[in-house]
Amino acid sequence: MSALDKLFNPAQRKRLTAAIPIRVSCRAYTGAPSTADWASLSYAAERYRLPGARLALCRVEEALFTGTILGMGRITGCTAAAAVIVSSSEPLSRLHAGILGEAFALEATSLGLGTCWVSGTYRKRMLTPALKDNEAVLCIIAVGIPAPDSMNPSDRKRKPVERIVKGYDRWPATFRDVAKAVQVAPSAMNMQPWQLALDGRRFILDGSDRSQLDLGIALCHAELALPPHGPWQFGSSRGEPLCWTEVRT
Repeated sequence: MSALDKLFNPAQRKRLTAAIPIRVSCRAYTGAPSTADWASLSYAAERYRLPGARLALCRVEEALFTGTILGMGRITGCTAAAAVIVSSSEPLSRLHAGILGEAFALEATSLGLGTCWVSGTYRKRMLTPALKDNEAVLCIIAVGIPAPDSMNPSDRKRKPVERIVKGYDRWPATFRDVAKAVQVAPSAMNMQPWQLALDGRRFILDGSDRSQLDLGIALCHAELALPPHGPWQFGSSRGEPLCWTEVRT
């Protein structure tokens, strides 16, 4: 995926990598992004594009968010969201959507804003971004000024890193840092449906094709945290992992 190699410039890589350990899912907001922050997010939403996936920043009503049964877990106070849009004409559109959406979330984090990935708990008819042929809204990302005490990284629930990394105790320190960056990536129901492995200098990210969105989010973290590496390669058969890259140093 050569387009991913050019997605981030050095300044963006540094900024987004610094945001990885402090990004958390925020469900309570006190307002929309400021005018200056809205401009920055609009630029990010427009710039971050990969084949078959794009973002659209929208003003929304709080009633857009429904929460789970009896409204539990409903997002409150949020009046802005990024629509994550995919095209059915691109096989990797959901994977690309995960990469772009998480890059947007990290941009927002770097501005001091809160974000939350939202897939099924919103009223789809209330969100009407302009769509092209073969496009659909896959999910949305709530964004805004976080309520006090709503963004504590220590509240994150994640699997021990050893459960998602093959041979973690034998990994060099550089790759352990990459594994920890992937470990904190968000996923649906915090399932973390990915496995990491090293084969020589080949860094491997694997998982089910049914979890492409989550795997794209993890891949965004890996891309940012890895030392210099080659283009990502993608498996074409069941016997191959989802994707891998050759690390150069």
